[in-house]
Amino acid sequence: MPVYFFGVLRTRKLLYFTAANPSIDMGGFFGEKKDEILALIPEKYKVRGVHVQRTLNAETAKQLLLENQFNFPVVLKPNVGERGRDVRVIHTLEEMVAYSYSQEDYLVQEYIDYPIELGVLYSKLPNASSGEVTSITEKAFLTVIGDGKSTVGDLLKSSPRNSIYYEVVVRDFPKKLHTVPAMGERYVVHRIGNHIKGTRFIDANKHITPKLNAIFTKMGDEVNGVFYGRYDLKVPTYADLEAGQNIKIFELNGVSSEPGHIYDQSNVFKAYYGLAEHWLRLIEVSHQNIKKGVKPTPLSKFLLQVKNHFFG
Repeated sequence: MPVYFFGVLRTRKLLYFTAANPSIDMGGFFGEKKDEILALIPEKYKVRGVHVQRTLNAETAKQLLLENQFNFPVVLKPNVGERGRDVRVIHTLEEMVAYSYSQEDYLVQEYIDYPIELGVLYSKLPNASSGEVTSITEKAFLTVIGDGKSTVGDLLKSSPRNSIYYEVVVRDFPKKLHTVPAMGERYVVHRIGNHIKGTRFIDANKHITPKLNAIFTKMGDEVNGVFYGRYDLKVPTYADLEAGQNIKIFELNGVSSEPGHIYDQSNVFKAYYGLAEHWLRLIEVSHQNIKKGVKPTPLSKFLLQVKNHFFG
């Protein structure tokens, strides 16, 4: 909050942060539509996907998959949502049909089975010629180590951390609970890269290099009207990332993006310091855009969005 109020003084605007990304509704603070943001990203960098606003039956689901050249598994997610809510990896037509009845507005995306999933926070000052990657977070999915005799359910319960997510697995993958992984086997229980699904966030800032900054500057310049955001992506190797190849972006988050590496610090003060650094950067991005004539979201619209999104 002190950093926020510093931004108010700096910009003379209560909602200054909504001016950071003119191409995203409210700068991507909340309630933005994923399909509209993904449309800003060049095809060569992003996963294939389709926006759906209807319920499906087995025949229409099959037709949708064929028309878009999708094979199972696919990823289904709400078009408006945060923190991995209702994101599912779908393996059958029956699961797909059931999901369509639970959502009015959702995306179907190809599932990319690359071994590395990252959150890369990139920003560029509007007056600058190049930008910076300031946070890389590697995501380690919820995993148990098999002993050859215990079930996944028992292994989850035996870990102080993993036991927290037992009910999540009961809800999302009840059949997995009875699987018995082999001795020493690393069994991935949940493959959605979010804290509430059991994923650990790992500080991978050591991979930030001038070459990587140049790659994301080139890519960011092709995403018009977005100056601050976190690219959630998959890549085969870090070498591919630095070379700017085989990058598959499945989401771009705006000004509410967290620098995920803060969750892997030795103490909470370092975490808050990292968060403050990013908000100070966001203030400067917003300030420069405002000076160029970008208008922050009007307070009346912002309050209406709050009402509709959280209380509607």
